[in-house]
Amino acid sequence: MCKTCLAYCPVEVTVENGRAVKVVGDRQSPLYKGYTCPKGRALPEAHNHPDRLLHSRKRRVDGTFEPIPTERAIGEVADKLRTIIDEHGPEAVAVYPGNGGVNNPLNINMAMAFLQAIGAGMERFFSVQTIDQPGKVIAQALHGRWIAGPQPFHKAETWVLVGANPVISKMGLGQNPGQVIKEAVRNGMKLIVVDPRETESARHAHMHLAAQPGQDPTLLAGFLHVILTEGLYDRAFVAENARGLEELTEAVAPFTPAHVASVAGVPAERIIEAARTFAGGRGCVVTGTGPHFALHGTLLEYLALCLNTLCGGWVRAGEQNGQPHVLLPDYQPRAQPMAPYKPWDESRPGRLHGLPATIMGGATGTLADEILTPGRGQVRALICAGSNPMVSLPDQDRTLKAFRELDLLVSLDVEMSNTARLAHYVIPDYMGLETPAVTQFTEASKYYGLWTQGFEWPYAMYAPAAVEPPAGSDVIEMWQFFYELAKHLDSELVMYANAAGAGEHWDKLPETVPLDMDRRPTTEALYEAMCTGSRVPLAEVKKHPHGRIYDDLDHTVLPRDPDCDARLELADATMLSELARVYEKRGDLPQPDGEYPLLLTPRRTNEVLNSIGRTNPRLGGKRPYNPAFLNPGDLEKFGVSDGETIRIRSRHGEVVGIARGEARLRPGTLSMSHCYGLNPDEEERPSREGACTARLLDAGGDLDPIFGQPRMGAIPVAIASAD
Repeated sequence: MCKTCLAYCPVEVTVENGRAVKVVGDRQSPLYKGYTCPKGRALPEAHNHPDRLLHSRKRRVDGTFEPIPTERAIGEVADKLRTIIDEHGPEAVAVYPGNGGVNNPLNINMAMAFLQAIGAGMERFFSVQTIDQPGKVIAQALHGRWIAGPQPFHKAETWVLVGANPVISKMGLGQNPGQVIKEAVRNGMKLIVVDPRETESARHAHMHLAAQPGQDPTLLAGFLHVILTEGLYDRAFVAENARGLEELTEAVAPFTPAHVASVAGVPAERIIEAARTFAGGRGCVVTGTGPHFALHGTLLEYLALCLNTLCGGWVRAGEQNGQPHVLLPDYQPRAQPMAPYKPWDESRPGRLHGLPATIMGGATGTLADEILTPGRGQVRALICAGSNPMVSLPDQDRTLKAFRELDLLVSLDVEMSNTARLAHYVIPDYMGLETPAVTQFTEASKYYGLWTQGFEWPYAMYAPAAVEPPAGSDVIEMWQFFYELAKHLDSELVMYANAAGAGEHWDKLPETVPLDMDRRPTTEALYEAMCTGSRVPLAEVKKHPHGRIYDDLDHTVLPRDPDCDARLELADATMLSELARVYEKRGDLPQPDGEYPLLLTPRRTNEVLNSIGRTNPRLGGKRPYNPAFLNPGDLEKFGVSDGETIRIRSRHGEVVGIARGEARLRPGTLSMSHCYGLNPDEEERPSREGACTARLLDAGGDLDPIFGQPRMGAIPVAIASAD
């Protein structure tokens, strides 16, 4: 299985002399049918890269690195952690997991178990989701969760993608997304795509709305206005399952098509047509990463959930479960909601900005300040587990300053990344083809917001490791690193297995699995524990090497329980207050002006996942930088030619990039991929390394008041020739 991302595509690996030399999609897969993306096909080049990290390294005083046996490095790290904990308490230790941890679902599980074991708790677990799409989980808590799940995409009649581009990101549609979209449209789906760019996913859309970056909440409020004003919602479903209709109607009353058109830059008649189209069939509104960067991601997701509830976009009684379980625990889906709850606690405020404790763990956008701010709880040791925060955290200069202040920085990685080059210890991880794989992780991701991943079919697969690590290497699996650390620190690890839920919304609570600290378990044994209580035993799934769709299992949704009094919330006070502010301030976003006339918006590429793949000669080697895409009209307007080196300046910082024209991009927009570039203390090479857009972002500026995400999208910028 390719485990570069959560799509977990089945692949066939050709192995010669113990080395992977070729990867193609598994054509015998009943679900993926041979699909894999360029990142999967380039796995051999990643595994066999001459600069792959195969031995641990320790930083010398002069900044250079020397080799060190991994076992000894772990012992030294444990000794330093013990000193830090004794002097400053366990809350001085933090973990930041990243996309590299997706290679093995045990990695993140064990990182959380480690923090719990030493007493640091989830407040020191800084996940990428809190700078990515934290609003998904928060909004779901405030709105309530529909137990039977959303209408499956492949059965839907209408669908709205807001800033989501699954053809490239694989988010929501991991199984050959381009083909799935084509088939859905051929079957009559009316697809609406909201994005400042005509994306790859928009090429088959019924409508494409090129709204101004960051104005998506205003646009969705306009959809709600049309649907409620014209009475296009499902009255019976709302009456039985929701509350707050009158308050929501009043809240969106000012968002007339004329107002929304003036703010979002979409013609009023197109807004009306899109709203009527969506309400005319069963389907869902889903959001992607980009719109969540613009600071109102929770509100955006909440409005999307309200649209889905108003138009009955949820699976009903008698239909098949929209996200069935195979390797998750058995449970009985019903056509009813789980009640909303408040996912934060003001009685436990954090150290900074008055941010409350939330179900999301640490506020990753404030990590640099957590390191730099003295006092009880100051982070003094950071373990980066498959993450590269030097290019992913907002405000790269501040991140560099913070990391230099750490008493201990550990990087678990497969290469000397931007972050690894600053670490005190660099520990080499296994790569994806060297560990077994199981789809339970992808199946469980459905609990972390609508359309993150999950399966619309009752599908499961297990795959053994395809190759061993290179001979003579001294690598260690990420989860094993945390196990050995805990052992050195005389801590007892408890793994929470097969968690079917998040926050207070649980289909089944996780199983508690205490680990034997005298004998390290195997990865296979932990996979068995991870799937404890699964609907289909892992041993049965292993019998089908190409995966299987378990259509023989009953996934019928039962009617609402007569005793259920839960309702989906259409008028959460926090969300409606934020919506009123968005109306009053015409989006509550910094607007382009004469000095900063363009809006920076993020994008993804099919060859690179954040910073993974940049150094792969088959992927990033084709174009090792991240172009600054502009509409050709803007190139002409600002006197810049295609391929020219330009300076990109925000109110906070400046980077150097390469301009490229793109006719499918909305005028007034500058579109760039994140997680490129070098560190601020390294020589800039824009044509070889790209530009780190994090330098343009202000981590100390506007923050989400709940989980502390800084504004990371819809940033006003200016450009000029680098000459």
